[in-house]
Amino acid sequence: MKIKRYMAMAGTVGAAAIAFILATGLWQPLAKADRGERGPSFAVDPFWPKPLPAPTGKDGVAHTWVTGEVAGSCVDKSDNVYTFNRGWEVGLTVGGVLQGNEGGAINGQDASASAIPSPPIVAYDSDGNTIAGWGNPSLIQTGADYGFAAYMPHGAHGCFIDYRGNIWVAGNGDGIVQEYNPHTAAVAGANAQFVMQIGTKGNCDTTTPPPAGANPFTSCNETNDANTSHTLLNEPADVAVDPDRGPISGTRGDIYIADGYGNHRIVVFNAKGQYVGQWGKACATDSEDCPKGTFGATGGGHPHCVVLGNDGLVYVCDRPNNRIQVFKKTCAVPSTTANPQPLCQPVRVIDINRFPTATKGDRKAILLAGTRACDMDFWPNIDYLASKSPTSQKNIIDVDLGNDNTWLIEKSSGIVLGALGACGIAPCPGHNAGHFAFGHTTTVDSEGNIYVAETVTGRRIQKFVAIDHHRRF
Repeated sequence: MKIKRYMAMAGTVGAAAIAFILATGLWQPLAKADRGERGPSFAVDPFWPKPLPAPTGKDGVAHTWVTGEVAGSCVDKSDNVYTFNRGWEVGLTVGGVLQGNEGGAINGQDASASAIPSPPIVAYDSDGNTIAGWGNPSLIQTGADYGFAAYMPHGAHGCFIDYRGNIWVAGNGDGIVQEYNPHTAAVAGANAQFVMQIGTKGNCDTTTPPPAGANPFTSCNETNDANTSHTLLNEPADVAVDPDRGPISGTRGDIYIADGYGNHRIVVFNAKGQYVGQWGKACATDSEDCPKGTFGATGGGHPHCVVLGNDGLVYVCDRPNNRIQVFKKTCAVPSTTANPQPLCQPVRVIDINRFPTATKGDRKAILLAGTRACDMDFWPNIDYLASKSPTSQKNIIDVDLGNDNTWLIEKSSGIVLGALGACGIAPCPGHNAGHFAFGHTTTVDSEGNIYVAETVTGRRIQKFVAIDHHRRF
């Protein structure tokens, strides 16, 4: 199975267009042998986003923002793209240099010539202009909690923008999910305050809380999960908000949380932050043969994403087990003493490392082991509308950080149509346009453009433009 790469030109051809073509990794999908159809095509936009702001500090010198690891990515109703960043944070020392001073050194350079950390939340318009940056980046700098975020979730992770326009953020090194109004937050800047918080900072749902005086964050980990609390979380990875009336809560705005790195469950709260129910528990090991409805025991992120489809179903990334499990919303039942970790059988499982091929109906591995179902979105899709999204949602975009590829999968059949980006079907981590280095999350805007955020060694977000998308929605 092979992916061809080609060049295409659209619109007025000028210097920028020529540069775009030369720098672009274009992706051509595989032909569907059974129907002779092709999936959509995409091209990376190497000019998105545009250079970040360079505010002038008290020293009179302009210091360019640096985002660090881009952990979460989400889109609002105006197609503005928000990122939740594990940037160089105030109070963190790198190479002996304290980060976040007005001088801003982040790599040991002379402060008068260096960049400064960006705010934790950075927002871009569809053209790539930075339109906002806010959030409290400070770290607790004294006592047993040294090095942990003082206000926002520690270990920046997933984000989601709901039907009211509010943004939700989760942290995989903490026990909280927070909701912000992005308009008031942008005005407040570093003093932005959350609208609502689920969970308690530094207090995770664990079987053995830390002893008095110990660092409370040490209890937030995957080997100490209780998986039962109606008020606490344990390293939540992702969040999604349902604009529909919940089948169990009976109210609009249920909050689905992939709880996630410490616990092994999807847990649901109503719009007031009150517990509705949950499902899922850890498998005994990490394997594609783990029972349906369970999540990988270790390996980071189990479940790692939660996405609401316009079919009324809940799509969940079981990252260590390389699969997407699909559930009904009615799976969310309260945990009890008699049923502390309720399970629910998925209506479907999509295996990421055992794709059906486009030319054969059998299940066949197309790459070596190591694929990981890290994050997903539908294509095309309007995320905040969830079940009300008018798009066809014919395909699934899946970020596979194990192979540093982003797959396009036909939703109905599970057939892989190909891999996004210049690397094509073979993994080739790198920093050129269209390559991926630790691809982590993805989001899709209303125009059919795909955004892929990279953490660890990637530290950026890339935009892939849909070609002839207007004929495929």
